[in-house]
Amino acid sequence: MKLLRSLLSALSMTMASTRLASFAGAIALIPTAALADYKLQPGDALEVSVPGIPDFRQRLQIGVDGEVNLALVGAVQVSGLSIQQAQEIIAGSLASKQYRQGTADGREITHLIQADQVFISVAEYRPIYVYGDVARPGEYIFRPGMTVRQAVAVAGGYSAAQVRIANPLMEAADFRSEYKALWAQFATEQARIWRLRTELGEEVEHVENVPVPEALAERLKQAAIAHIEARLSDSEKDKELLRRAVEQTSLQLELLSEKKKKDEEGSKADTDDYESVRTLLQKGLAPTTRLSEARRAVLMSSTQLLETIVQASNIERQRGEYVRQLNKIDSERQIAALGELQGAYMNLAQISARLEGTAQKLALTGQAQSTLLTAAGRPEMTVHRKREQGAETLPGSEDLGLAPGDVVEVVLPKADFAGAVAPSPRGSAVPN
Repeated sequence: MKLLRSLLSALSMTMASTRLASFAGAIALIPTAALADYKLQPGDALEVSVPGIPDFRQRLQIGVDGEVNLALVGAVQVSGLSIQQAQEIIAGSLASKQYRQGTADGREITHLIQADQVFISVAEYRPIYVYGDVARPGEYIFRPGMTVRQAVAVAGGYSAAQVRIANPLMEAADFRSEYKALWAQFATEQARIWRLRTELGEEVEHVENVPVPEALAERLKQAAIAHIEARLSDSEKDKELLRRAVEQTSLQLELLSEKKKKDEEGSKADTDDYESVRTLLQKGLAPTTRLSEARRAVLMSSTQLLETIVQASNIERQRGEYVRQLNKIDSERQIAALGELQGAYMNLAQISARLEGTAQKLALTGQAQSTLLTAAGRPEMTVHRKREQGAETLPGSEDLGLAPGDVVEVVLPKADFAGAVAPSPRGSAVPN
């Protein structure tokens, strides 16, 4: 009898636990106001579990065909059903099915599934989409009870997409810094152009004033003057060395010219002496040794004259090279200055274009600051929702409840930026 009462008590507790679990499942399935009439759609994910069978838990993604692949059953059509209807169909499909559960010791336990034991919940709803004047448009996870205000928050908040300014105050500071740096570059290129044109012998009356500190403008001017003086000084040193080399070679040529005359006279005297000795030898009035000595003297004087001529020719060629280098110094300096001047003009044109763009950005940013701070009206929000009977457009508000798959469109009051574009930084970017 005691054993029978214990069994009945255990059975009563099991049935009570089962009813409690079913009641808890029913409470969990009660939808929020926004989901009261929600119908499951492809993209939703369900979770099926049987509390009495811990191993029986399955996550089911609803496919594009509206079906889920249920263990022990196969494909089940759930698209277009409410959560309660899906609960009834899935629970009815699993009713009286046997589930074999393996144990750690290798045994197998067979469970008979009852319909009231099956618990269905939505594991994940279809995402919502937010686009328009928000910081991060895109796809976001839906949470039950979600409102338009919360959707905008997860999308990064409102953003003036029409001007692409996340923080006008910070961007204005960046643009001002860039604007000043560009003017400093502009002034530097202007000073370089003035220096190069002065080196080329052009008359440059003045450099156009630019909005840079006076100290910087003065330093640039002094640096340009010092650069000119240094380059001219270096050029004059090279020219002076070449002039001295030309003078030395000219002096050597004069000495060799005198030496050549003497060598020619000596060679002629030796040649005349040789002819005289040969005539006397033919008459038998001179010995043979005297003729040999005269021949050696002619050879030596001829060789000396030839060496003098070759030496003079080499020095003359070297003198010509010095003169050519002397003449090239100015022309090469002019060619280099012209090439550098062309690059400076190109740099100045690019800086002018960047200055104009930055000035426009500054003007737009300043206009955006005042416009965004004083713009009247609230953001316009529209919710696009897909229902069984077709698409629906809802005039939204920040407190409107959302449903899975909703598309939220956000439009801020448009700012009028007409006339905000600044004029060109300078009418003439290049000094005259």
